[in-house]
Formats: sequence, structure tokens, C-alpha cells
Amino acid sequence: MKIKNVVVGLGEIGRPIQKLISKSEFTVSFDINKKLMNVKQFQKNIHIPTKILHICIPFRNNFHQNVVSLCDKFSPECLVIHSTIQPHTTKKLQNKLTIPVIFSPIRGVHKRMSYDLKRYTKFFAIESRAPKKTWAVTTYSNLMKKCGVKTKKMSDP
Repeated sequence: MKIKNVVVGLGEIGRPIQKLISKSEFTVSFDINKKLMNVKQFQKNIHIPTKILHICIPFRNNFHQNVVSLCDKFSPECLVIHSTIQPHTTKKLQNKLTIPVIFSPIRGVHKRMSYDLKRYTKFFAIESRAPKKTWAVTTYSNLMKKCGVKTKKMSDP
């Protein structure tokens, strides 16, 4: 059965993440600016189940609401937030969602992000009460390893 990753937000973080992941696994992208995404590919593959939803959108007041809406739209098995967020954001989202929520911030310089993603270790953390925690950690770590990115699990988001 075919399964996909979805990268949301195709700016300075999302575009490099999308390019990196799409080399190893089937990936589609989504952005509110339709000019940034391949609308034809997106519409053709919308019915394929989503394994991981990668959030690469800026943190704003409505971030939580937007992420929950995106989860409703894509029904992922796991959520990974690559954005810079406020403390306790993953806890608040984990309380609202029934899927594991991983926080994996970006390190590097925006103009060379594709290079820096492979250069620096990608730290990540998952809420202690997350469902399918072991599966989520293994799945995310393996995806990043296939992409040539070193990861390190931290104890707390």
C-alpha cells in the first residue's frame, strides 16, 4: 500500500525539508500560496494515506488551531513540527490530538538550509504521554537516516 509524507509550508524551512524527504519517500507538499506547490500532484495523491505530517509554518497566535485543522485535513499517523514554537506547544497539541506529536527544530542558516540539514544533528523530542511513542520515534529516526540526517532524541520537548 502506498503511503505519503506531507510537508506543510514551502518557505525557507519547508522547501528544503520537502526536497530532502522526497528523495527517500513519496512526499507531497501543501501551502496556502498555491503558486509554491504542485497543485496537480497534490490533487492526484490526496487520497493516499499520510504517514507523517511535517509542519513548517511560522508560529502565530492561531498556530494550534491551524495544526489541528491540518491534522483533520490529512489524517496523519504522526505529526512532526519543524517550526520554531513557544514552550509547551507540543504538550498543548498532544492534548488535542490522538496521534504522536514530535518537535524537531531546525538548526542552520536559511540560505543554505539544504546543506545544514545534513550538516547538523537534528534533535527531536516527543511528549511522554504520546500514543504509539516507540513507533513514532523509530519511524521518524529511520526517515531522517534514509535522508542522510543524523538525529538525537531528547528527553522532553
